[in-house]
Parts: sequence; C-alpha cells; structure tokens
Amino acid sequence: MSEATKRTRDAVSARLAGRRPRPVKRRGPTAWTGRLDGKGSRAVSRDMHGGELTGADTADTSDDGPRADLPRLRANLDDVQDRIATAARAAGRDPAELTLVAVSKTWPAADVVVLRGLGVTHFAENREQEAARKVAEVHARLGLLPAGVNGVAAGSGLAEDSVRGGDSCHAGTSAAERTIWHYVGQLQRNKANAVARWADWVQCVDRPEIVASLARAAATAGRELTVCLQVSLDTSPGGPESGPNGAPNAGRGGAAPADVPGLADLVAAAGWLRLAGVMAVAPRGQPPRPAFARLREVAEKLRQTHPDARVISAGMSGDLEAAVAEGATHLRIGTALFGERLPVP
Repeated sequence: MSEATKRTRDAVSARLAGRRPRPVKRRGPTAWTGRLDGKGSRAVSRDMHGGELTGADTADTSDDGPRADLPRLRANLDDVQDRIATAARAAGRDPAELTLVAVSKTWPAADVVVLRGLGVTHFAENREQEAARKVAEVHARLGLLPAGVNGVAAGSGLAEDSVRGGDSCHAGTSAAERTIWHYVGQLQRNKANAVARWADWVQCVDRPEIVASLARAAATAGRELTVCLQVSLDTSPGGPESGPNGAPNAGRGGAAPADVPGLADLVAAAGWLRLAGVMAVAPRGQPPRPAFARLREVAEKLRQTHPDARVISAGMSGDLEAAVAEGATHLRIGTALFGERLPVP
C-alpha cells in the first residue's frame, strides 16, 4: 500500500469516527460502492477500506451539526440491498449490474457521511440551493475533493484514473472511492451554472434549451457532465399527470418518447456533455411495471443510434422491484434508506 493511500485511509476514517485514527479490523480488500455483488452480499457493514463499522465509528462526525442514526441507516441499507438482490435474482440478472443512488434530499449531511462510510458512493439531490451547501459540507467532513475534479465527472466512465495533484486526502484515490452527486430535480435554465459546479450527473434533461444551457455551464465550470434524458411515461392525455394539450405535467417533467432521439443527438453533438441513457418516474396512479416496460423500449431504441447510452435510471423505494424486472441499472432510493422525508424549510 502506498503512503498516499495510507494517508487517505487514516484521514477519512478519522473524520468518519470523529476522533483520531485507529486500526480497523480487516475482512477484505474492498467494500460495497453502491453496487451489489453477484450473491447479494451484505458488505455494507464495512467502511470504504474494508474495516468493520460500529456505532462509535460512524455515529456522525460533527460536534455542532445534527448527528446521524447509524443503526437505523445501516439497517435500512441492509434491507434495501437485500430487496435489490432479491429483485435481481428474480429477474435472472446479476445484482452487480445495479447501482444504488441514495436520494438524500432534505436529509442532513451527517446522514450522507454515515452512508458514505458504509460504502454508498452515489447520492442525489433535487434542490440546487440545498444541494450546494450539503455537497460542500459532506466533502469538508470527509476531507474529500469534489468528485468531478480535473474537469471530468466522476462515475461517467471517464474518471477511472486516480486524481492527480493537490494536498487533499482524496488525492491518489480511484473513481470508485469518490462521492458522486446526481441532480434529479426539474432543472431551470437559470440554475444550470450553479448545478454544473457540484453535480456529476444531471438526470433530468428533457428539452433542447436545457441541453444548450448545461453545455455552456459545463464548459464554464470546466467539468464534463454525465446526463440522462428524462422520459415522460404518462399515457393519459388530460389525466392527472398531463398538462395542457396532453403535455407532461410540470410536477413530473420528461420528454415525450418520440422526442428522445432528437434530444440524444443534441447531447451527443454538444461539448462537455456525455449521454449516459434515460431516466423516468412511474406515473402516479398507474401500475409501475408497464410504465417501466415503455421506458425499456425507449432505451433499446436509443441504443441503436447511441450504443454507449446504457443507463436506465428507474425505480424508487416503492417500485424498485418492477424497475429491476424491466432492466433498470440505477435505482434512486430515498425513503427506504433515510425514512419519511423531512419537511422542506
């Protein structure tokens, strides 16, 4: 093990535990990074360096902020991991194909820090102002550089090399060890610059003007962004999920399936954006699996012209099994991990 790696391990472990570094009990060389192994192993009881976690290890980090409930978060994470593994096996899929994205909106940085220590690397936010503060606080508590340093969005497949330079304890770590942030809320053009400064993924691209705004914002920030095209799955014009003339309701957003190929071409032609795939939310009041089946069809057609767009971001706490059955690769889980959402101030 290199000296840089040792320093990284000791610094992060100390921040997670809120005390000086101490030796940790080793059980293996790696920990869960938001993906499940092929057997659905409950590796989440270890920290990111393979050591076992106890209540003292991650009962949060800060002397002046809210303290996280480690037993609750660990139990919830174990349950979610088991659900994902069971759903994958039922669908004849390898659980290792699936990535958990913890939707931390409204929840404090303390909870993110604990889940990060338990091995989760992907987190999602939907309000830019809340997210910017939380991302900065999480990175400060962990002593990490933002995931998209050096102009490459983490988790994009383009940032697998170690971070070079700098004095942070994040230097010398692999992409799998960095915290990856997703923006999943409806994005307004005037927020694109702010989001591009902290987000690594933007999962809500649903119209041409957002493509243009994000491309300019990413260029200004000097960071390539990974994007998903948000697809409207509503099939009832004039229904509760539709707006005037059958357009998608603003509460859910999403491009019509027929508009996805054109949007994909715009992203592919834009600088500083990388097309990852599609994202959708199941319509309210409708069975989720048929909706996710429609998303799967959109994704398959998209891959005919954009073969690298392999991501299907679908499934939340209440419908993840249906999403896995229809090919989801990224699962956005909030309530099942954190609990009922806290009220927004």
